[in-house]
Amino acid sequence: MTQGPIVRLTNVTKRIGNRTLIDRVSLDVHAGEVFGFLGPNGSGKTTTIRMMVGLTRINEGDIQIAGHSIRTEYAKAIVNVGAIVENPEMYKFLTGYQNLLHFARMNPAVTRKRIDEAIELVGLQGRIHDKVRKYSLGMRQRLGVAQAIMHRPKLLILDEPTNGLDPAGIRELRDYLRRLSREEGTAVFVSSHLLSEMELMCDRVAILQNGKIIDTRSLRGEEETVRAADIVQFDVDHPDAALGILEGAGSARIVDGLLTFEADRGTVASVNRKLVEAGINVYAIRVKTKSLEDQFLEMTGGESVG
Repeated sequence: MTQGPIVRLTNVTKRIGNRTLIDRVSLDVHAGEVFGFLGPNGSGKTTTIRMMVGLTRINEGDIQIAGHSIRTEYAKAIVNVGAIVENPEMYKFLTGYQNLLHFARMNPAVTRKRIDEAIELVGLQGRIHDKVRKYSLGMRQRLGVAQAIMHRPKLLILDEPTNGLDPAGIRELRDYLRRLSREEGTAVFVSSHLLSEMELMCDRVAILQNGKIIDTRSLRGEEETVRAADIVQFDVDHPDAALGILEGAGSARIVDGLLTFEADRGTVASVNRKLVEAGINVYAIRVKTKSLEDQFLEMTGGESVG
């Protein structure tokens, strides 16, 4: 396994004329993680992906894949990549297996055993010998992933892989991407406009806005009862009196009869103690964690994702 991150973007910048599309973007993606790339329409997600696979020139900075620069060691870098940018293209008059076999002939390292492993990994065993023209969009997406991983890439890049998929297809995609990262240690870099699915699929996400990374955060950290910026709700017998006790806490308010405020773990314990000492009965304490969608809209000022 490659030491360090599988992918490292360092101050990557892309300009067209006087316009800066990508502005000093830096991030790392590690083996065995599913990394989500989010951003409003026009934020630069696809431009970044095109630079990662060498389809668009980098003006400044560098992208390293498995320790090799995409700028100066392109052949050594790109051999570690499997990618689907937009929709996978297949020969529809061939079967799924024939498509994979045709692709495998271009890479002597891909054996028939490995083809079978890729087919099993994406769950196409029952339909692999059908003509691709009979495949649903979800099945074609799975076949595209099988093709992209046959040479055991260290990095799999997927640009909007859920486009056109029904809920069952999206869930299947999520399941086999997590299986791929877990069983083969593949780093998966995926962009999508479905925030709820990214929250279920990804270990970490980066949010891009106007060509800049405005936040990178983990979605699979240690389980905690209360985390920073969580909404905490106290069910008490005298909410107005409780609110008076918390006077000075700017976020404290009454919502649907519940004392509600943002707090970390230590603050919750302190508030509970104050209320009990004041003779207010606390019946329940609930934590309402902000969804990825809530956090995204807060950070981007409500811009739509795409």
